[in-house]
Amino acid sequence: MGLLDSLAGFIDNDTLAETFAIKPDDPSRLRRPLLDGIKRTREQFAARGTDAVKAASRWWQVQNGVVALTVKVGGGVLNLNDAATNHIPEPVFDKFLHQFEQAVNAGELDDALKARQAGRATADKSAGRDKTPVAGERHPSIDRDDWDSLAWAERQKVNALFRAGRNPDGSLIAVSGYKPDAPLAAQDVSAFSDTRTR
Repeated sequence: MGLLDSLAGFIDNDTLAETFAIKPDDPSRLRRPLLDGIKRTREQFAARGTDAVKAASRWWQVQNGVVALTVKVGGGVLNLNDAATNHIPEPVFDKFLHQFEQAVNAGELDDALKARQAGRATADKSAGRDKTPVAGERHPSIDRDDWDSLAWAERQKVNALFRAGRNPDGSLIAVSGYKPDAPLAAQDVSAFSDTRTR
């Protein structure tokens, strides 16, 4: 038995590869979509007298001095106070959002967010949308570490760039290599022409 053969006793590719692939818990990543939604809700509520706010993208509606709030995260509704829609007096809604933001930052909704994320992952797997890469398959939705925390528009932008043969920062994959975790390009996606032959 040679020295090279003796190295096999140290290697455990079956169980250690799985342990190696586990991503550490990152509370800020988990909270980001909810905090972004609270910020957007605060801005929309402040601009409610203008036509700039579209009803389809809002978490809230106002009627008779009462705000009906439905928190939407990850394609579903996050229950608060054991209800999908909560009603808050209009004059204290901004104060409510401030305290809601503090609760999220303090980690008080982390368990609910983790359960929501775990339920979404289970639903994705049962629907055949498991993000386990197939040999040779690559896509930013599989390889990008912060994919689940990206806003819908950011995901669309990354997808459009990938289809055009570019990394999220706009660099050509053929020139600079595949970099799925590159920062998002500041330019409009349409500025990058499709360099592939059709």
